[in-house]
Amino acid sequence: MIPDITMALEARLGAWAEGEGVTVAWDNIQFEPPTDALYLISHDMPARPYSIDLAGECRVYPGVYQVSVVAPAGSGKAQARALAHRVAALFPENEEIPGDGFSAWVTSSPAIYPGVPDGVSFTIPVSINYRADISA
Repeated sequence: MIPDITMALEARLGAWAEGEGVTVAWDNIQFEPPTDALYLISHDMPARPYSIDLAGECRVYPGVYQVSVVAPAGSGKAQARALAHRVAALFPENEEIPGDGFSAWVTSSPAIYPGVPDGVSFTIPVSINYRADISA
């Protein structure tokens, strides 16, 4: 079984964002960014799975889930940083992320990186390291 970790992470973020009234740009889904509000961009970056036993029956599926907080250029960084901290709090270290027949775990405290301006927006990346251990 290959776990769909992306779906589990996106489900958690999506439910939270909907309750907060924050829009999210999901991979390969049509999205028109708001010009006057904060929004999130979701990306999962899985790493190569590996086995931790000689029989190859216990597979580890690691990766990084990145949620970028995007603010319009010229709107300051305070609100975007506050939202980045709220996103990070949604994925605390050792948090279990239940999926369909598996659980993934947040393996370290989320990292909130400095904002990156591009003339149109100001983006603050939040990176969440995770892993799922699956036994055959």
